[in-house]
Amino acid sequence: MKFWQKAFLATLGAFIVSINGCLYLTSRYSFSLNVQQETNRVLGEYRVIATGIDQTLLGIDSRPSAVPTASVISSAMSSLADYYAKQDVYLALQQSHTVLFSNVPAAARPGLRIKTVPPAKDALTIQRRGGTHYLYIVGSIHGLHGPYTFTYVTNLAALYHSYARLTHYLILVSAVTETLLALALLAILGRLTRPIRLMLRATRKIAAGVYDERIRIAGRDEFHDLAANFNRMALAVQEKIAALDNAVHEKQRLIDNLAHELKTPLTTIKGHAQYLQSAHGQEQNRIKAAGYILSATDRMQDLVYKILDVALVRNSKLDFKEIRPAELLREVEALTATTLHEKHITLDVRCLLENPLIGDATLLQSLLINLIDNGAKSSPDHSVITLSAYVDGFPTLEVRDSGCGMAEEQLSLIWEPFYRVDPARSRRSGGVGLGLSLCREIARLHQANLEIQSQLGQGTTVRLVFTTPLQPHENSVTSALYDGGVSHINP
Repeated sequence: MKFWQKAFLATLGAFIVSINGCLYLTSRYSFSLNVQQETNRVLGEYRVIATGIDQTLLGIDSRPSAVPTASVISSAMSSLADYYAKQDVYLALQQSHTVLFSNVPAAARPGLRIKTVPPAKDALTIQRRGGTHYLYIVGSIHGLHGPYTFTYVTNLAALYHSYARLTHYLILVSAVTETLLALALLAILGRLTRPIRLMLRATRKIAAGVYDERIRIAGRDEFHDLAANFNRMALAVQEKIAALDNAVHEKQRLIDNLAHELKTPLTTIKGHAQYLQSAHGQEQNRIKAAGYILSATDRMQDLVYKILDVALVRNSKLDFKEIRPAELLREVEALTATTLHEKHITLDVRCLLENPLIGDATLLQSLLINLIDNGAKSSPDHSVITLSAYVDGFPTLEVRDSGCGMAEEQLSLIWEPFYRVDPARSRRSGGVGLGLSLCREIARLHQANLEIQSQLGQGTTVRLVFTTPLQPHENSVTSALYDGGVSHINP
């Protein structure tokens, strides 16, 4: 059974019991008051009649004749009894067990079997006889020849008929009231439980995979607050699911690219290994084949090391310390000297940043070395690569080369693992396309922006802009970070 049905039945049941109970108690109390009023009226009338009969009996008893007979007493009471009979009042007089007079209807006579009451005490009772209620009052009347028992009987049919009509009326009122109440409860509960139905519908959709479902409930009550919290929860779930989907897609893309990257060196190794197994190969060709195998192995080793570097950076705990920019640039210059010397490329170092940086020196060195290495691969011999540190609103590290540059459509793809602007040249130089992915992770861990500016045929400029509040520079306040700490600036 649904909640609104339980609430409807419970509320309606409570109202029905309450209304019917109140109506019953009201009707019973009203009937009791009417009976009490009728009893008081009848008692008054009874005493008036009893006083009259007492005077009549005293007059009869005072006659000098013998003891009054039943016929004399009956004759004396007939006129009085006829008068009250028109009002449904009946009289009976008896002495001992002898009935001297009675005009009580046959239906009410069984009620006359009442024991004689003590003097000065009246017995009052209501009995149902033949489907009609009668009120009996029995009392004693003193006489010269002994006490008499006087019985007063009146018909209460009108009173009970009025009570029955009142009961029927109250039942009708109760039925109408309960019907209207049931309709009102259905409307009210339908409106009050509407937010529950909306949330139930939304949860079903979210459970079915529709994560953009939201609830809109007007007002400032608890349901409005619950809907707002539900929407925030749904948004968090949607974002987490989107992040998980993106992570799954990235992992799948990484696996696909890794499989593609491994295919070429494995094919090379297998082909030349098969050649080495040949018994008719010349020694010179065997040496060349072994060289190809070593070259492919080195490429696979470089690929594995790069993947490990990315994984270590993502899972490593940073060791933030103060870093002197001049010392950082000198160390990078020393570490890249051999590679640049082989290509006759000059590294121009310019440090205009005096304030220290806060970061992980090893990771920042790896970032700059990767950027310089990428610049060397895309630059011609005898060219110049500029490594700079300066302040332009924020502390900035910059690597600028004069190589082949990139087109605008290539800028959106360079962050993908294994992507190479020139795959042929990169394979010859040993690149695996993971350097910029590593740089992006390092920038993200430092809450810095990695900005790239490039134009085809005019070189590339990469800037690491520190926007984290960890930096001591007065302008290094937190700014709106770009997606993944990376942005592209095209000229």
